[in-house]
Amino acid sequence: MNSTPPDKILIVDDTSANIALLTEILEPRGYQIFAAADGERALKIARHIIPDLILLDIMMPGIDGFETCRRLKNGDDTKTIPIIFISAKTDIDDLLMGFAVGGVDYINKPFHDKEVCARIKSQMEIQTLNRKLAVSEQDMRQVLINYQYQTERLQQIVKLVVDGILETSSSGAIQFVNPAVERLFGYTAEELQAVNFTQLLAEPFASQYQQLIKNNSLISNQAGEDEHVFCAENIDDIMGKRKNGSLFPIEFSFIKIPSIKNTYLAVIHDITMYKDKEEKLRNLSYMDPLTNLANRRHFDECFTREWLQGQRKKQQIAFIMIDIDFFKQFNDTYGHQAGDVCLVDIAAEIKNTIKRPGDIVARLGGEEFAIILPDTSKVGTIKIAEQLRKDIQALKIPHSKSNYRVVTVSLGIAFTISNAHCNSPETLYQMADKALYQAKQSGRNQYAVYSVTGS
Repeated sequence: MNSTPPDKILIVDDTSANIALLTEILEPRGYQIFAAADGERALKIARHIIPDLILLDIMMPGIDGFETCRRLKNGDDTKTIPIIFISAKTDIDDLLMGFAVGGVDYINKPFHDKEVCARIKSQMEIQTLNRKLAVSEQDMRQVLINYQYQTERLQQIVKLVVDGILETSSSGAIQFVNPAVERLFGYTAEELQAVNFTQLLAEPFASQYQQLIKNNSLISNQAGEDEHVFCAENIDDIMGKRKNGSLFPIEFSFIKIPSIKNTYLAVIHDITMYKDKEEKLRNLSYMDPLTNLANRRHFDECFTREWLQGQRKKQQIAFIMIDIDFFKQFNDTYGHQAGDVCLVDIAAEIKNTIKRPGDIVARLGGEEFAIILPDTSKVGTIKIAEQLRKDIQALKIPHSKSNYRVVTVSLGIAFTISNAHCNSPETLYQMADKALYQAKQSGRNQYAVYSVTGS
């Protein structure tokens, strides 16, 4: 008799036929199926049952799949649940957004039995491996504690590992280091005998760590009754400090050596490469892949930051929203590939005009662009908007469905301080959107400035 409970899968889709089809595919394969028709219901069920996997539709009433995923990833109980998006949408922006908010995979509609099962099986196997790895890591730590200093072979390993390993007293006095510590920090082994461990940490991390040790905040009793393990989990982004004063990011932990009183083994890992890769990935997640402008996610973060800074400094923020005129007709006439080229050319023209380091240019999605101009006058903003309009028209991109026979843009402009009604970033966005609508209603290929009387 198999006592292992079946894996639980939560299906979230507002179309009952899709839920029924997926249930028909998965239940015969031993999965326990739960279902929700919207994001709010899915959040409640997920917190209650903690499923092993969630199949999440993107387009739903109420909160969409992306927002549902964000909330799941922000929950302590649900953040580790793997989420596979299911949707008929295949735009690259949707795919990137799905991964950006925490999705692990993507299944297109209509469903294919073998693909659905293969992708789910893959994620279940990954989850199983992660659990095994966590157990293996704990076992390895136990082995290191039990056999440290017992064999010559282990001492040779200590000398060869790339991570820094040092022996220190509870006061931080260094008693032994492996060669990796010398390479990491630029000291010789002899020099390190006169160095306190906290001198290898940059401020404020050195003081914070000293205080945590003083308060016994890092002590836990995981390894056994007399074997205390110290971890640096309460200090974020720890920086090591080399002999020459340069800094580099590290992770480290203390392991108490059971057989020696008040003696600890510190394991130090240089994470510079990891941080560099993390930064590159972060930059990619902030970039629109087609135009190489900031994407909507980056725009939203910058918009809020600039708004708060403008309020604090009492500086005006100018916001320009740009929309390509008759772009749907352009795509219908010339094809989506030509539409992509058009977007790239217009993005390049905008980027060429907006050159101040503090200004922000972003693609909001589709044919919409946005420009944030901190501390910019009304006259200066209007001048920029009109120059953009002229420059884009001067590109002379053919457009037979436009009254101007070439591609043109309409622009909506809004300001903060000059308008008492603007009391949030969302309000400023709405003001610019209304001005853009006015420009389009007035014949396109022009800008409009939001005003209370004209709104």
